[in-house]
Amino acid sequence: MIVTHELAHLREPEHYRAFYALCCHIEPDYHRLEFEVRVYLSRLNAGRAKLWGD
Repeated sequence: MIVTHELAHLREPEHYRAFYALCCHIEPDYHRLEFEVRVYLSRLNAGRAKLWGD
């Protein structure tokens, strides 16, 4: 998801509709993956997740 996000920025510099359409073209599950990354980072920030396994 992060690689897809950064690749899309090569063509679309701003987070407009065309940017997210391109992300979904590159990775059809982009929105699900983005959600999961955001949840993970939120848990990590709250101290409830570990960065590298156990």
